Amino acid sequence: STMEFLELFGMWLGIISMGFMILPMAQVKEWRTRGSTDGFSSVHLILPVLMMGCWLRHGFMTADKMNIIINSMGVVSSAFYIIVFAFYTKDKSNLYTQLGALGAAFLAIFAYVGSLSAEEAPDAMGKIAAVAQNAGIVGGIYQIKTVIETKTTEYMPASMQFGILFIVAQWTLFGILSGNIYMAAANIPGLLMSFISIALYVIYPPLTWRVPFLGVGGSQETKKKE
Repeated sequence: STMEFLELFGMWLGIISMGFMILPMAQVKEWRTRGSTDGFSSVHLILPVLMMGCWLRHGFMTADKMNIIINSMGVVSSAFYIIVFAFYTKDKSNLYTQLGALGAAFLAIFAYVGSLSAEEAPDAMGKIAAVAQNAGIVGGIYQIKTVIETKTTEYMPASMQFGILFIVAQWTLFGILSGNIYMAAANIPGLLMSFISIALYVIYPPLTWRVPFLGVGGSQETKKKE
């Protein structure tokens, strides 16, 4: 039946959402190889914490176990990547500013939700979480801006971009099939950002590595071999 299919689809999305948390390991490997995070941005590591923290609070307020499990794991894995980023970053001032802003945002949001009645609070927290999910796109916009300025996708790991497209496309489809317009609407901007980011690999190919599936990039590596 349709309900059984949607339940299985939901479970599958929960599993791949957890698997998605290992994708930034490709960036960690890159930082270790280079011995630095120069050229990489911490914005796209910190912004998802705002979204996950809001959904996690909503999960506790509504006793949603799947929400609590996925977002708890997400917050813990993000904290690990932020710590590793800090380890390989020479100038940590930007990172500390972003973490300070994240802490201030959480304090303001939770104080506001805490001031509401028990009936209003969960709904308000859900709306804020949906807005925070789309705020995460700021990180993607910042990355696209950097690519256009530097005219290369050298510092935009392909595993992250293809992984994001894979999962966001499925969450969008799940939202449409389940009739959850808010979920579909929350994921459509992310879907558009993924298509734009992947198109940038063709327009501004990476210099020292080739993009899987697209087969572009690696011009400097080729020159070195010659």
